[in-house]
Amino acid sequence: MTFLGKIKPYLTSNDPLIQETVLHALHDFPNVPEEWTIELLKEAFKNKEKQTSILIYVDNQTINEEAVKVLIENIPMMDKSKMHLAVKLLDHIDPELALKYREPLERYIRKEMWSFYEFLINGTEEVICSEYAAILNALERADSYQHDVYIKAKKLAACIAQHGWVTEDEIDLIIQAELNEQWFSFEGILTVYMIGLLKLKKQIPFLASLLVRDDDILLEEVSNALIRFQTDEVVKAVAPYLQREDSIIFASSIVENIKTELAVQVLRETYQCTEELSDQDLLVEALCHQLSKEALPEISDHMKKEYFSTLVDIEQTVYGFYSILGEGHPELEEWRLAAMEREMDFRNESKQGNLLQNVPFQKENKVGRNDPCPCGSGKKYKKCCGK
Repeated sequence: MTFLGKIKPYLTSNDPLIQETVLHALHDFPNVPEEWTIELLKEAFKNKEKQTSILIYVDNQTINEEAVKVLIENIPMMDKSKMHLAVKLLDHIDPELALKYREPLERYIRKEMWSFYEFLINGTEEVICSEYAAILNALERADSYQHDVYIKAKKLAACIAQHGWVTEDEIDLIIQAELNEQWFSFEGILTVYMIGLLKLKKQIPFLASLLVRDDDILLEEVSNALIRFQTDEVVKAVAPYLQREDSIIFASSIVENIKTELAVQVLRETYQCTEELSDQDLLVEALCHQLSKEALPEISDHMKKEYFSTLVDIEQTVYGFYSILGEGHPELEEWRLAAMEREMDFRNESKQGNLLQNVPFQKENKVGRNDPCPCGSGKKYKKCCGK
């Protein structure tokens, strides 16, 4: 059975730990069926206990027209403290779709974005490329990282790539220039993004070589680009970086999301020769999210250890893995209780802190290892401040 086939029966599981495992496993996977996203959104608005987690974890999935209709219908009825989670999803819709539903969406999308959407649709190659250059310059000159400006630049880069307004030779020249610099420019980072969109296979070894760089914005784009290929060529190129302390976090995330037999084999072999506990936890998490029974020996052996690192919610991950595969284990209930206890501890700590500030408790104050980092970077906590 395929990865998606195993997950399908548990997509909207009533068990919160299994639901979290499903959401984590799907978060960076690029081939989630669009109808699943719609089903998850409907579940989020029907079940308020799940709402925060679902809205956070569908942010990488395609928001098509049916999904936009679900959001338009339900956002006005949301708790205002959580409304931003749904509104954020609107940043991912195609400009044509946004303009089609402009009237009901105007209250949620910034005013300046409407003219930008029209510009993306109607702009010529010359004016789009000129604007792209201007925004890249603005990003480089800014005193600090400007996320909203970066998102605009990504939309322009996507437009350029989709229209074929950049050639492979031009991409090669940009990459060669970037390799001579200590830090990638925003043009270099967004060229990596375009490589992923265009699926330029010859660039796979180059992308993998960037995993040792100390630049999280670049690493996010490298990771996303490599995952898009969904090939064993990526697994082979990334495999050596699973054995390095400075690259294992992103490397394990990439191989975790390439759903092939080779990916499982590489993760198992790497685990067997890895001694660092935190690295073992990352590899076990990646194996669990592959949902392959072939990984049962490594996962079972790992759970015999007395201690785990704080980098992965290991009991929750392994409990979800065994439950989805329908595998029994004498410690399954013990793992479930440990995971639930940690969940309640997070909730209680957040609640106590909020009571001191006289503000209502919100579940999104819990920061799990796979949750978006509270610093606002947009990256997972374990890839950002949790490293």
